[in-house]
Parts: sequence; structure tokens; C-alpha cells
Amino acid sequence: MQMRLRLYRIMTCKPLFFLSLLLNILLLGILFQFRDKIYARFFPPEKVNILLIGDSLLAQENWNLLLQRNDVKNEAYGGAITQQILWNLERGQLNSKPQIVILEGGINDLLVGVSPQRVFENYLKIFNVLKQQNIPFISHAIILTDVPSINQEVLKLNQLLKAYCLKNGIVYLDMNAQLSINQQLAKEYSSDGIHLTKTAYQHWAKALIGCLERIDTKIKVP
Repeated sequence: MQMRLRLYRIMTCKPLFFLSLLLNILLLGILFQFRDKIYARFFPPEKVNILLIGDSLLAQENWNLLLQRNDVKNEAYGGAITQQILWNLERGQLNSKPQIVILEGGINDLLVGVSPQRVFENYLKIFNVLKQQNIPFISHAIILTDVPSINQEVLKLNQLLKAYCLKNGIVYLDMNAQLSINQQLAKEYSSDGIHLTKTAYQHWAKALIGCLERIDTKIKVP
């Protein structure tokens, strides 16, 4: 009788044990994947000199590590569209009083059918908010994808942004020359045709460091 009871306990406990083990492994994997974001949430920089705003392309990396600084605050988030970026700015996102803003976004707009002209108009409104606050900023070209039809819209929008930035003395960073081949995001730099690999971020960070040095040499690494 005792042997049967022991076997019953083993048989009934094993599934629970393996389920618990699986859940713990999944939790550890999630914590590891988002460790940088979790750390930044609980241990924000004491001084914010650089504010990042945009979508998941900016959001999914630790830019303090990439830029070798400890004064970067990342307010970008996955799925953001330019209208939301504008709303966030108008609702106090600049209260941290950054010295420089790094702006990126627009691909989510294009993916849901918003026209390049409409996205560009949202960019102009974002630019105006930053200008009114006398905050210098770096504006990015939209990074190409692996979808030709979307890339046609990306190129139209980038032409508008580039022309405006050059005319108005805005620092404009276009990473497509390094990350794309034949006007399409290179497979080696993307996991899914939109988001970027670690190597791509290293190229991006190097280019951004150069832009930061040009825009304001007074903002040194703390």
C-alpha cells in the first residue's frame, strides 16, 4: 500500500514539477531578454542629457551601453506612430530637460497605410515642439525593410525629411547606406525584415556618437 501511494505521488507530482520548471525557464528568459529595460526602469540616470523618442527600433536596446554613457533616457516604445510621439512631447515628455533629443520613427505609420506626406507633416509638428523648447535634436531617416512596396513609401518619406533637414540645419542621420543593399534592409542586419541585429546597432551607435560630437561638444560623457 505504501509503495502504491509513493508511486501515485511521483506520478502526480512530476507534471507539476516539469510545468513549474518550464515556467521558471520562460520567466528567466524574459528577464534576460529585457534586462536592460528593467534596469533602466528601476535605476534611471541621475542626469538626462540625451532623450531618445521613437518606436521599437530605438526601444529594444540599451543606448547607455551602446553610446558608452550613463546619461541617456530611452522613452521609445514598440508600436509607436508619429502622432503618438507628438502627443507624448506635448504632454510633458521633455520635463526631464534633455540637452539633446534623438528622434526616430515612422515605419509603423507606413505599415498601416499612412501616407508619407501625412507622416512628414507629423514630423514637422514634432520639429516645431523641439524648436520651441530650444532643444537641439537628431532626426533619423526611416530604416528600410525587406518589403519592396513599403520601401517605396520609406524612400518618399526620407526624401521629404532629408530636404527639410538640410534646408533648416537639422542633423539628419541616414543608416540605410550601411544597413541596406539595393534599397532593401540586408538580411545580415535584421532578424525579421524590420528589426535590427546587435551588429546593426553597433554601426548605428558609432554613427550616432559622431553626430553627438558634431551637435554639441559640451555634452561630455559623465
